[in-house]
Amino acid sequence: MVQKVPAGVPKILYVLIIIILVAMYYYAAFVDVSQPEQVVEEFYTAYFNRDFETVSANLSVFWSVQFLPQYTSLSPAELLNNREAIIKEVRQVIAEGEKENILEEDYSIEVLPEYTRQGTNSALVVYSIKENGREVSLEMAILIKEDSQFRIFNMMPTNKEALDMITHEDFKALEESLGKLLQAENIHQEALAAS
Repeated sequence: MVQKVPAGVPKILYVLIIIILVAMYYYAAFVDVSQPEQVVEEFYTAYFNRDFETVSANLSVFWSVQFLPQYTSLSPAELLNNREAIIKEVRQVIAEGEKENILEEDYSIEVLPEYTRQGTNSALVVYSIKENGREVSLEMAILIKEDSQFRIFNMMPTNKEALDMITHEDFKALEESLGKLLQAENIHQEALAAS
């Protein structure tokens, strides 16, 4: 008995394609968000390797404008809307400034996850900078979520005593403050969508 195979593509294949596309979109939009600790590690690894494109991509526009006076008069919403141009310009400024700064030692960082705090709009990451495996400084990075990704807003030296004094209320105040800064962008986007 000869069995005929129907011509054409099985209908289940179309359903599977749609499911896969929806899953990929969901992952990209809601799951694949940069983790604050990863951002800090990526930033410093790129810095130690002189990869200033990656360095600048991990910086907030709010940090970057301190080196770009032409942008200081812009509102937070305008800064966020000009992110691409700002990051391109700050990359050039960093590369030029670091031209003479040759790193001859073996530098690395170690994130101290017990101090990491993450909210909706902001995060704190504490890390140790090491030279040839020996700690040379302890620092803290404040990150802000720009364009659905955490970016470095500020970096500062710290010590264990200061870290022990950071309370939940302090982080909550930081979260609210950076949320208001980002809210300016949301209001701007809603106004554009309404017009």
